[in-house]
Amino acid sequence: MARELELNVRPIFSTPLLVFSIPEAERLNAELTRAVLTREASEPAYHDREVIGWSSPHDMSMMDWAGGPLKTLFEYVIQVATQATEYSERTGKASQRPAWQVVEIWANVQRSGGSNGSHAHPGSFWSGVYYVDAGDISEKEKNGGELQLFDPRGCLPRMLAPYLRYAIPELHDAGNTISFTPASGQCVMFPGWQYHAVAPYIGKAPRISVAFNLDPILPK
Repeated sequence: MARELELNVRPIFSTPLLVFSIPEAERLNAELTRAVLTREASEPAYHDREVIGWSSPHDMSMMDWAGGPLKTLFEYVIQVATQATEYSERTGKASQRPAWQVVEIWANVQRSGGSNGSHAHPGSFWSGVYYVDAGDISEKEKNGGELQLFDPRGCLPRMLAPYLRYAIPELHDAGNTISFTPASGQCVMFPGWQYHAVAPYIGKAPRISVAFNLDPILPK
């Protein structure tokens, strides 16, 4: 008779997706909505081949016209980045945490038919999106607009054996695209190398978000 063996399974090569809600979201969202929609009405969209919709320039200029609420938002964002990151052992500062700075900010507005093609944010350790207004997005309504995250290992194992999957719930996403349905007031952060996209959106209300990149402030 075969003996039952004790199996120790440890999922490896995990990719972090940090999801958190901003405490002052209602006030910040009202202020950011006014600022972004006013800017959309008065300025042409920043040229970005990946985007179907309106975007502001990918730099720090958004601080000039929405700096008040952004300052509060990024206090929380930097707090999370600090909590989730530490120096590696090779620095001799293991367990110590670097300070962070926002190096790029831009607003996005997507109306019916809007989307954002697959892309990464090379050069930034953390990237993220804050959802000012998630629009008509929900898992029930099926209006699209989800944040899509692509397995950095590619389509394996589905390419080699599409009829198989790992018998471990934590590994069922291997080779798949993960869809995250956001809510207004939520913020998500992920590594800058993580390829992601926005699924085509067909809702009536505008979908408003603020994207950003963070870099560490390294000691001299």
